[in-house]
Amino acid sequence: MKPTTNDIFDRFSKLSEQVIQDFRRRGIVIPQKNRDGSISLGIYRVVKKSNGFYAVLDKRSEPIVDNINLPQTATIIANDLALGRWINDKILNQDKEYGFALFEETLYKRTAERNRQSYDKFEIMMSKYHIKRTKKNLAKTDIVKSFEKLRKLV
Repeated sequence: MKPTTNDIFDRFSKLSEQVIQDFRRRGIVIPQKNRDGSISLGIYRVVKKSNGFYAVLDKRSEPIVDNINLPQTATIIANDLALGRWINDKILNQDKEYGFALFEETLYKRTAERNRQSYDKFEIMMSKYHIKRTKKNLAKTDIVKSFEKLRKLV
């Protein structure tokens, strides 16, 4: 007997549910891209705000975590929340470190450019700039490593 369309649809539905549950057991909620450009992970959404920061919103579009610097951080947090885990403070602190270092890097570079006539001030500001740039890159590298672990599970 030839399977009907409903039988085939039921098989695909069961298979789809099994795949989704398998990913959940592995620690991944399958993301879905929305029409507005945001990404949904379960009942949580990652949204890029107009000020350049990211936010993780709940199903009522109320912010759970706001002013996140990197999209990888927002995705990790939304994935953890969708799995029923607590917010990862370590990732949030690394994201804050990244943001502070980025701000200070920009500040020191701008100050160095203004003080080109004074060699000593210029050298001090450039040294501080390079230190903050290194700190920023280290914080971002740690976050991206965590994100890559998540991505490799897929």
